[in-house]
Parts: sequence; C-alpha cells; structure tokens
Amino acid sequence: MATTETRAAFARRHSVNRSTVGRWEAKGSIVLTVDGLVNVEASEQLLGGRAETYRGGKAKGPSAKTDRKKAAPDLVSPDLGTPPDPLALAHAGLAEVIRAIGPYAARMAVEFGAPLQVAYGLDQAVAVEADGIAARFLAQHGHPDTANGYGTLEALGLDYADPDWAALAKAADVPLDLEALDTWFTATDYWRAPPEVSA
Repeated sequence: MATTETRAAFARRHSVNRSTVGRWEAKGSIVLTVDGLVNVEASEQLLGGRAETYRGGKAKGPSAKTDRKKAAPDLVSPDLGTPPDPLALAHAGLAEVIRAIGPYAARMAVEFGAPLQVAYGLDQAVAVEADGIAARFLAQHGHPDTANGYGTLEALGLDYADPDWAALAKAADVPLDLEALDTWFTATDYWRAPPEVSA
C-alpha cells in the first residue's frame, strides 16, 4: 500500500514550501490520490527523474541570499569594471521580484481587510503566475535555464519565500491553520484548472 500525506507534509519532507509543491503538481511531477493526498512513492519516483537543481528546496527564505552567487555566477564580477551579463542580471532581478511578490500580496490582502484565505490564495497564485510569466519571458529571449520549461526560481535553485503566516493571522485576528488554508486553496477553481496567463 502506498504512503500518502498532505501537500504540506510533502513540502516539509523536501524542505520546500507549499508553492513549490503546487508547481510540481501543476507540472505533473507529483501523483495525487483521488482524495487529494500525495502518493509519496510515486511522486518521489517522478521527482527522482528531474535534475537535482530543478527540484526546488535548495535555498529558502533569508538563506537564499547565501546561494545567489553560486546560482548566478555571471552576476559576480571580480573586476568591478566588467559589467554583469544582462540576461543573467534580468534573471536574478525577476527571481527577486517573484520571491517577494507572494508575501507582499498576502500582507496587502490582510492590511486591506481581506480574509486570511484570500491572503493565502494570493500568495500562492501571484507567485506561481509571476514565475510563469518570467520563465516565458526569459525563454523567449534565449535564457537556456528556462527554455526547458522549469520556472525562474527553480532554474536558479531557489524556492519561493513564505510570508510570516503567524503574524498575518494575528493581524487578521484569526487562528492560524495552514493545513486548512492549503486544503481550501487546492480545492479552488484556480488551482484545479490554472488559467493561462497571456504574456
């Protein structure tokens, strides 16, 4: 019998956040049961066929800053007179925006009085959509790391940033239940049939 667990538990297993597991799901890289749980063995087998640098989880949150020089060496020039590669600079800049935009959207939703569910959904969807837009843009301009269909963050070995959900729940004056938020979001029409975003 297969081992099953929630998407959140599978994210913890791989030291990534739920957005990364969501991207794996959208790309068909994980196997779900009919009740929405992750089939661990089947999913591990699918993920095992992907290059390690494209699995996500290499760096997350503040620690990602320490890996950026390794992920984008073209941006680090020993000679200050040598400009960085423009495409690598665009790639790194887009990655910074993508990492920040989900948590920013979540914080703005709470500040504008939206329910925590809306904040959670915006964090997930805005970051995923922004990553897709950036990956398509970079692929159209010949960036080899995104031409294969992996996202901008994955190509750099970075993970999405997580909002401070405890602080946002406190600001919204509601109890925090990330499992319930994840269950709600993955049942939305958005996640069941992600819309195509025009470039």
